[in-house]
Amino acid sequence: MKKLTYLFMAFLLVFLASCSSNESTSKEENAETKKEEKKKEEAETKAKAEAEAKAKEEAEAKAKAEAEAKAKEEAEAKAQAEASASSTTSSGGSEFFANCTDLRKVYPNGVPVDHPAYQSKMDRDKDNYACEN
Repeated sequence: MKKLTYLFMAFLLVFLASCSSNESTSKEENAETKKEEKKKEEAETKAKAEAEAKAKEEAEAKAKAEAEAKAKEEAEAKAQAEASASSTTSSGGSEFFANCTDLRKVYPNGVPVDHPAYQSKMDRDKDNYACEN
């Protein structure tokens, strides 16, 4: 019977040793799993931060492009307005004004008959001086 008891105790020791070995392996696996999860979370956080930074950069670039386009449109509109405001065209040494108001903007005292901007339709009193005051 003593042999059987010793045999049982040996079996029990082997069994306990294998169980404790499994527990340590299990603890190591849990530690590794936690490390992997932590790395995964850090990677996700980093990727999210990079995506937000990229989106912000793209938004700023888009806003800058829109501002430049708006400034360009305004400059073109201003140039066109200035061009149409002085409805004068120089062609072959003569100037053309749509009316006396436009002519007076350039020539406040009017123009004589020998001036390139003179037009008989703007000389109301027929004194050979158009748009005089």
